[in-house]
Amino acid sequence: MQARPSKKDFSQWYDYVIYNADLIDIRYGVKGTVVYKSKAMEIIDSLYSLFESKLKERGHRKYLFPLFINFSAFKKEAEHIKGFEEEVFIVNKAGGRELEEPLIIRPTSETAFYPMFSIWIKSYRDLPMKTYQSVAVYRYETKATRPLFRGREFLWIETHNVFSSEYEAKKHVEEDISMMSEQLKGLGIPYLIVKREPFDRFPGADESYAYDAIMPNGEVLQIATTHYLGQNFTKPFEVKYLDQNGSYRTPYSTTLGIGITRILAAIISVHGDDYGLYIPPQLSSVKGLIIPIYYGSSEEAVKQYVQKVLESAKPYVFIPDFGEETPGEKFYRSELYGFPLRIEIGRKEAENNTVTVFRRDMRKKITVPLKDLKNKLDEILEDMKDNLKKKSETMKSIPEAKNKDEVISMLKEYPIIKINFCGRSECAQDLKKTTEGYEIRGELVGETEKAGEKCAWCGEKAIRKVIVARSF
Repeated sequence: MQARPSKKDFSQWYDYVIYNADLIDIRYGVKGTVVYKSKAMEIIDSLYSLFESKLKERGHRKYLFPLFINFSAFKKEAEHIKGFEEEVFIVNKAGGRELEEPLIIRPTSETAFYPMFSIWIKSYRDLPMKTYQSVAVYRYETKATRPLFRGREFLWIETHNVFSSEYEAKKHVEEDISMMSEQLKGLGIPYLIVKREPFDRFPGADESYAYDAIMPNGEVLQIATTHYLGQNFTKPFEVKYLDQNGSYRTPYSTTLGIGITRILAAIISVHGDDYGLYIPPQLSSVKGLIIPIYYGSSEEAVKQYVQKVLESAKPYVFIPDFGEETPGEKFYRSELYGFPLRIEIGRKEAENNTVTVFRRDMRKKITVPLKDLKNKLDEILEDMKDNLKKKSETMKSIPEAKNKDEVISMLKEYPIIKINFCGRSECAQDLKKTTEGYEIRGELVGETEKAGEKCAWCGEKAIRKVIVARSF
């Protein structure tokens, strides 16, 4: 195994960790796709469980729609097809014959859900309708692909929700933002929530909100989005309901996309260190390895003591490592794989009825009496979760640039800044070109400071303050 690179060289470090921690394999042979190995899938399953449980608490019900969407349905919403037409995979042939109508492989599922909503929703009693599905989606990504960050196939959860009033729909968007904030904090991911500019909204949305995770190199990664769709999908798909007065009305809708693949990338990037991966304890079904350390006649006693430790640690799951490698090699691997904890047991521990517990987040060892092990594990794991929340609060203040020269100079020192902005897409495009990739990400949600008089980039009248950052 090659020497572990320092995280200071983030790109090389990231590639090393995702492959050597046995998370994915890119040798499948289709550009922009990966094979998720069992360790990655354990984390992914935990992420799905975490977010799906929160959605169910809020009244969402799970569905599963086909992978294919009729082309005629896909093109019903004009802005939607305009926004995705360069990214979709189209199936024209099957069984050696041309299809009567091309099929779209879902890039997102509004145009799959809404034809069915028009069938299912008939009365005000059918509303609100809150749905979701957990699936893979496919987009013909033309930029350079990067495992988990940017691919042509990615895993996510998408909600599709219909409400009788604009107020209810917008209230639901606010609840999305609150739920996502809570969960991202719990996962220890530093993030910003921004309201996208009109020229940068989801195709077909009236309002778009993005959750941008802050990566170790200062760039941001969009890991989820929430959209208020208004009537932009319910109208063209003729979704109508009969209200209490006997009149037909057009409902309002929202959607939330939770990028499971990208959240995995963020967790790897944010929490990993020079020693390898670190998995947040709530995402790790196996809390760690038990490393027996024995020499000569102590082997049998230590092995028997391991069984006592496994019982005492329940309900937490630990895996004993009885392999032939040295203890040092096993320590190396357990840290690379990112297990939250490690339990070390030698002759001394077996004789004294203790264990040595290693915390992966702090790289610190403590001695624990066996009789106290379960309670101590409760305490340690809870403390690890609290530390994760603190880690998500690292962006206390964002420096502001007042003019073009300050924007250029400050971006050399700070990866994320804010500026007064005119709202014009031409201005945003010029800023991105001049600064070699820095973008107008949008207005920070919760921002109370009013915009200054002039756009910091072009000098035109400013209408709001926005975040400027470079994205993956």
